[in-house]
This record gives sequence, structure tokens and C-alpha cells, in this order.
Amino acid sequence: VMDEHTCMVEVARFFMSFTQNESCGKCVPCREGTKRMLEILERITAGNGRPGDIEMLQELSETISATALCGLGRSAASPVKSTLKYFRGEYEAHINEKRCPTGTCKKLRKIHIDASLCRGCSKCARGCPVGAITGKIREPFVIDGEKCIKCGACLTACAFHAVKED
Repeated sequence: VMDEHTCMVEVARFFMSFTQNESCGKCVPCREGTKRMLEILERITAGNGRPGDIEMLQELSETISATALCGLGRSAASPVKSTLKYFRGEYEAHINEKRCPTGTCKKLRKIHIDASLCRGCSKCARGCPVGAITGKIREPFVIDGEKCIKCGACLTACAFHAVKED
């Protein structure tokens, strides 16, 4: 059962990963096609999707379904086909806006500190496992986007709700 907090692009990536690992490798469409689809889906969920990725996924899914030798291969692209059909907007948001509408894809999270709400208590900085948050006590802290691993520890640590996720 999935709800509105489930990223359908990630669901497609998960199932493609499973299918790609289960492929026996005897036929090229399944062996190579699922590998390429998985690479594209991983790139999209990492925030590196490119224009044309959706069309390539559609083309690969049609080719694999039509030419694979076994039932696994013929059904391998089904999760991608159905998520593209019913949740195309999520794919477009990942690729064009570099955001995950459900907030599931960690690499697409954008976390910042609202300076107007930050009291400078340093609780967020102390909870950050990579030291990405800096500042002075009683002054607003800031997050270094390059260092941040988007784990969300700062979100839960802040008692003033100054740490925000876009």
C-alpha cells in the first residue's frame, strides 16, 4: 500500500533494481535494457535527470516488453510504464525542477535555516553528523549545502522550527 508520501520514481527504481538483479542475462533486451533503465532512474532520483530521459524510458520499456524472451523480461518494464502513465508529473518534477514532490529522494532535499526563526542555540549544529551547520551562539546558523548529506537530523533537532525543507 502506498500513499501520497511515496515517490513513484523511487518505486520504479526499486522494482527495476530488483528485476535487473534477477535477470538471467540470456537475452540482450532484458540484460542490457533493464540495466540502462536502472541507470536512468538512479540518475533521476539523484537529481541528475536530463531532458529526454522520460522518452528514453518509454522507448526502452516498449522494446524490452516486446522483445524479451521470458515472462520476467516481458514484465520488467511494467512498473516504469505504469508510473510514467499515472505519475508523469513526478518524473517531470525530478528532472525539470530538481525536486521530489514527496520529499522521499534524499539527494533532492533542500534544507535551509530560516534566519528569522533561528535563536542561535546550536542544537542543529551539534546534531549534524558531518558538521555542515555553522554559526555563533545567539545568532542565526547556516547550512553549507556542499557538506550537507540531507539526513534531516537538523530538522528534528531544532525546537524553534527554524530548519526548513523545500
